[in-house]
Amino acid sequence: MTPRGGAPAIVTKRRLRNVNAFETIATVKTPNAEYGHMALLEVGKGCGRGCRFCLEGQVYRPVRHRSVEALRATVSELAASGEKRVGLVGACVSDYPWIGDLLGVVEEAGLELSISSLRADSLTPELVASLARGGHRTLTIAPEAGTERLRQVIRKSISDEQLYTACDLVRRYGIPNLKCYFMIGQPTETRADVEAIPDLARRLLERLRVPDSSGRPFGRLTLSISSFVPKPWTPFQWAAFDGAGSLGEKLDIIKRGVRRFANVRVLHENPREAALQALLARGDRRVSDFVELAARLDGDWKRALREWDGDPELYTTRERPPDERLPWDHFEVGVKKTGLLREWDKALAGVAALVGVA
Repeated sequence: MTPRGGAPAIVTKRRLRNVNAFETIATVKTPNAEYGHMALLEVGKGCGRGCRFCLEGQVYRPVRHRSVEALRATVSELAASGEKRVGLVGACVSDYPWIGDLLGVVEEAGLELSISSLRADSLTPELVASLARGGHRTLTIAPEAGTERLRQVIRKSISDEQLYTACDLVRRYGIPNLKCYFMIGQPTETRADVEAIPDLARRLLERLRVPDSSGRPFGRLTLSISSFVPKPWTPFQWAAFDGAGSLGEKLDIIKRGVRRFANVRVLHENPREAALQALLARGDRRVSDFVELAARLDGDWKRALREWDGDPELYTTRERPPDERLPWDHFEVGVKKTGLLREWDKALAGVAALVGVA
């Protein structure tokens, strides 16, 4: 393949320095969208946590927060235009340094509030109380793994005790439902880690099965299970995708484990769709032939996979050696490969780093 004349050898990502200079709110609102019933407002860019599986936490560095005054102006415009509900968007909204002030702004404007997911270790009584007053009926947290060991590996260092505290806050302030995000197929995961997910659900239910301050019972605990897909520019970009068959077996373990709980629901994606994601996420230019084939077949991905003469497992279930040249190495996104490799080695060693990637 011959590069086009004048094309740079390295493509460098542009970065918005002043996030207050642009009003970051969804401009298209339709009931056909996932969050079509609310106005979406971005509070900032980036995340300082550095979870090893997360693309956004790596490529959107440094963390930049919009000011409360800038957000106040946008919230006022939303209220004046007749909006009823606003959803706060960001990689880690609960880490927004002025979250209490912002919640007050939304309440003063008379808008209902929604936040997609919160870190259990960032929850405060004030935050949960504000969500309850804003009509929040489901609090969502993301343990990501059933054991503290695996959370340390992925650098999502949240303890079981912090999850229990989240349950207590949910009941204290009358939010009827709790949703937990988990991810299966992560590096170093064992069967014990998978079996720990329904066991953790049991322990969470023990804290949730108490009436709230008004005497109302708890509603439902939802376990939303996704499949780990290695992403470029993350410490886990070298990891192998687990495979659809293995992921299906792990989902069966989880579903069997919670079957005896009447108020627990399990949601999950199709592992075959995750396998397709893995192919597209780490494919090189040769995978473009597969994409074109799928387009000619009117989006029939299954048939395209059968007819494509490439090898999907070359890109998915194969662990990449550290010295392999990766298809995205010619993009400069602000993270150093040496730092990512160091984090990958620490993950395999079971070490939870407390500092950012160099």
